[in-house]
Amino acid sequence: MFKIIAIALIGFGIYLGINYTDEINSIVESDGFEQVQEKLGDLFENKDAIIEKFEEIKG
Repeated sequence: MFKIIAIALIGFGIYLGINYTDEINSIVESDGFEQVQEKLGDLFENKDAIIEKFEEIKG
């Protein structure tokens, strides 16, 4: 049963990828998406500082 669900989800993902390729590419290449990627990259690079700040606030 699990295999059937997994295959169905993979098939659905392939279907979406084929039918909406142009829309997906336009979203991924947009400036807003790139800004989000940069912010997430900065967040992961500074995670130690953020954890220390939370510990300071915590007490």
